[in-house]
Amino acid sequence: MPVQSHPLSIERRILGQHVEGTDSWLGRSGGAMWDALAAPFSFDTGAETWVGLDVGIKRDSSAVVALQRDAAGHLHATARFWVPTQDEPVDVTDVMEHLRYLARTYQVAAISFDPRFFDVPAKMLADEGLPLIEVPQSVERMTAVLGSLLELVKAGRVHHDGDDALATHVLNAVARTNERGFTLQKSKSRGRIDGVIALGLAVDRALRSEPTPEVMMAWA
Repeated sequence: MPVQSHPLSIERRILGQHVEGTDSWLGRSGGAMWDALAAPFSFDTGAETWVGLDVGIKRDSSAVVALQRDAAGHLHATARFWVPTQDEPVDVTDVMEHLRYLARTYQVAAISFDPRFFDVPAKMLADEGLPLIEVPQSVERMTAVLGSLLELVKAGRVHHDGDDALATHVLNAVARTNERGFTLQKSKSRGRIDGVIALGLAVDRALRSEPTPEVMMAWA
């Protein structure tokens, strides 16, 4: 049963249309690279699932990305977004309910999140038994998270369901380099990038549950 996605095609047209050759964190052919990773996949209710969450309230959107691993060892992503309007901020209780839905429906191993804007809701969900993992978005931590994500994208080990909003967030992002690698800077990006941050957090959790070398050899 696939997780419900939220296309938001209007957002991609208005806020983040990617142009080949621009300064995308994925490089000059970032759009083609991301499009090539689209693949059909049905989430299995009994399979281990990893979730990343990036919360915005008034200016940024909130994004939840869920991942499962297929028989070949590739990760598949699906996303859900909540976008504020001029008059209405994001209702965090809606985000909380979606996380509860994921936990009820799938074998969620971890929900990785930035505590900014979500500290109290996270404590409430943790009290309910959801596996919340706090990951403050420091430069050091996010450099490692996003570097790993880029490696997996380039290796073709991360796939997605073709969701237009997630593509927009991924292709909006612009890298800011540092001595250890790079982070993604919202102020330099072409629009919202919450989806790619949530994707990175989810991938980081999945990598921490990477199968043993023996299992990886069996997939090869």
